[in-house]
Amino acid sequence: MTDDAGAEIDAVLLGAAFDLTPEQVMRELRQGAITGRAEQGIDADAGRRRLTFFRGRKRVRFVLDAGGAVVQQTTLNFHEPPKR
Repeated sequence: MTDDAGAEIDAVLLGAAFDLTPEQVMRELRQGAITGRAEQGIDADAGRRRLTFFRGRKRVRFVLDAGGAVVQQTTLNFHEPPKR
């Protein structure tokens, strides 16, 4: 997956974060089940990019350095609220 500025994340890496195969990642991206957002760093983060992907209640974020290497990865899973 590549953003408008050329930042790239391998489907294998994204698939591992979402517990999907690379083929499933590509299919869900085409279908809109996985969406994303890219942000360019400024000031102290100049040269870095932050790519955030959303699937259901799960969010995966990658921070890339100026060379495109992943320097940080975080995953959040927003579970269903408890039933009352």
